[in-house]
Amino acid sequence: MYPWALHHRLLLAFLLPILVLLISLSLVISAHYRDDLLARYKHSREATLRSTAEIINHSAMTNSDLQALLTLGLRDESIRQLSVLSPTGKLQAQAGQSQAKMPQIELLQRANVLQGSLSIAGGDQDFRQLADGRWLVVDSTQQVIRLAFYERLGQYIALSLALLMVLAMVLLISLRRNLLPISLFAAALNQPEKITPEEHALAKRIWPELVSFLTRYYFQQKTAMEQLIQDSEHAEAELRETLDAIERQNIELHATRRSAQVSNQLKSEFLANISHEIRTPLTSLLGFARLLERSPLSASQQQHVQALSRSGEHLLAILNDLLDLSKIEAGRLVLDETPVQLGNLLSESTAMLAPLLGDKAVEIQVDIDPRLPESVLGDPLRLRQIMTNLISNAIKFTAHGHIQTQLKLLAEEAGRVHCQLIVSDTGVGIDPSRLQRLFEAFEQADSSTSRHFGGTGLGLTITRQLVHIMGGDISAVSEAGKGSTFTVSWWASRDPFFHSALTNPQGHTQLHYNQLASSPIRVLVVDDHPANLELMQVWLSELGISVETAENGALAIEKAGSRTFDLIFMDIQMPIMNGLEAAQGIRAQERGGQRVPIIALTAHALNSEREFWLRNGIDDYLSKPLDESQLHHILQQWTRFISAPLPAIDWPEAERLAGGRRELAEKLISTLAEDIPLAREQFLNAYQMRDADAWRRAVHRLLGACRYTGVPALRGSLEAALSLSEGTWDEALQQRILREMDALLQATNARN
Repeated sequence: MYPWALHHRLLLAFLLPILVLLISLSLVISAHYRDDLLARYKHSREATLRSTAEIINHSAMTNSDLQALLTLGLRDESIRQLSVLSPTGKLQAQAGQSQAKMPQIELLQRANVLQGSLSIAGGDQDFRQLADGRWLVVDSTQQVIRLAFYERLGQYIALSLALLMVLAMVLLISLRRNLLPISLFAAALNQPEKITPEEHALAKRIWPELVSFLTRYYFQQKTAMEQLIQDSEHAEAELRETLDAIERQNIELHATRRSAQVSNQLKSEFLANISHEIRTPLTSLLGFARLLERSPLSASQQQHVQALSRSGEHLLAILNDLLDLSKIEAGRLVLDETPVQLGNLLSESTAMLAPLLGDKAVEIQVDIDPRLPESVLGDPLRLRQIMTNLISNAIKFTAHGHIQTQLKLLAEEAGRVHCQLIVSDTGVGIDPSRLQRLFEAFEQADSSTSRHFGGTGLGLTITRQLVHIMGGDISAVSEAGKGSTFTVSWWASRDPFFHSALTNPQGHTQLHYNQLASSPIRVLVVDDHPANLELMQVWLSELGISVETAENGALAIEKAGSRTFDLIFMDIQMPIMNGLEAAQGIRAQERGGQRVPIIALTAHALNSEREFWLRNGIDDYLSKPLDESQLHHILQQWTRFISAPLPAIDWPEAERLAGGRRELAEKLISTLAEDIPLAREQFLNAYQMRDADAWRRAVHRLLGACRYTGVPALRGSLEAALSLSEGTWDEALQQRILREMDALLQATNARN
């Protein structure tokens, strides 16, 4: 309680100065006593030395008399030992005991010259030279003096403490008696109704300010405690209500989350199914259109077939946009990190889209910053997708004027460059108030845009999300009637494997084709779509391959069990039994270590990962819609089939890819031929270093340019190389690629 604390403080305030005074006084008195003891000790030592020396000098004494005299001098307690030394320092007589050694004669003579004494460990030695040259040595100690001093100091301190305790008891009793009313008043504050007027008056008479403060403090604390209890009860009630509301919201959110997950799963399944349903007939449509293009047709029929192919490819592009959007939203889109020549990529994309201008009075300009590195790391497919989306939009909405595409270098730091792509046009433009909606899915600047210009409104949405996945940013500036400008900026790493010096090593190995096998290859095609079966039969029969078909998985198991096939093409989604079940059934009936390669034909674009098929009895897969080059490479990779050499340059295919413009086709092939020496150097460097990863990056880089030019032989070999597992190496394929590079250069040089 507070009064007892007050008692203690007052008691300490009184006793502390007194304690300090008593201890100081004890120390002062003890110090004087010690000085007196030291003076007496010094006088006694000198007197003993002087009197003993005088007696020895004035008396003729025998050794026994001398010993008795020295023993008599030990009566003083501070004297430990008396010794008589010869003039040469030898001991003649001694009385008493001491641990100190006798001093050397030289030390005695030197000390006698200085008229001093000797200090030793644990005591002092005094000496005097006698009349006959001998030495009298007195060994004394201050131990007795110290004991006397400590004894006297302890007495003084004990006396001081005793006095202090008596004084403390007296003060404590007095303080308790005088402060008792305040103690009683403070104790009674817990029950103020029991405080009598006499107690209050008596306490206030002793310490008025304290009593008034205690009274006010008590009532303030009582009021605050009552308010705190009320607030606590109110807050507890509100907290219970909030927890109940949060619990209800959690239940609702959990149910909503489960519903959203189910909806998202249903959406993914729907997209996968609709992808299969659309891609399956699209495979037949595009396949038969390509077969018709190679057949003898009139000019009008050729135009109709080309229009049919373009429409199918346009439909495929729309489907790919929908699937890309779904993959991005699901977080399943992963970008590659392969060497990319941004300048070449922009030039190729612009040249590929130039035929879309038709008869428009529009000029396309390409401006590439010369400071931009020739090769950086990125995803060429997605970069080309961004460029083609922006450039095709500019072509679509520009009737006259010009379209300018620019690649700039904004900044450069260690190993990275800040790139910027700008696509500007002088087209119809966009109202600034609609720019924010422009990048949303299925949104267009005007509701009439899709009817007038076509499109689904997904291109810019996918472009923005691809740019964000790359860690970049996209913006648009536009004004109605004056055109638009789209700006994309992103950071890219430099290509660490790129070398600017172009070399063309000689003495490389040439690859020769083997002869066709004597026995035909037997292939089983399993598909529930009749048109796809017919298309595969036509393609494979043209290659001299024996083909059998099955309309479902159960029939495929039956045929695979009754005869031997070199390869099976298996559709995945089929009635009665799907492709995965059929593949597992075929695997179950295989004996003797034989394993027929099973290639999945899938339009199931969301679930076409290679590892998924490999875990379910599938060896490889082809994504619909198919083309003949993919079919050739699968046959070459998994069977003994060797196709006839393809031409280095297929001019009909080159013209078709260039939109029917012969000049553009020649320009694209010429651009590719100019890049061959650099690509050849990269392939050879990777081959010499035995670096499979660098070899794969070189394949990625060159394949991007070959996809839009009529070079089927080189493109096919590169696609076959790309189908290999990462980290693997195929020396034969390496030699074939080098051979086809040389063939392409020879064909280009011969034409020039």
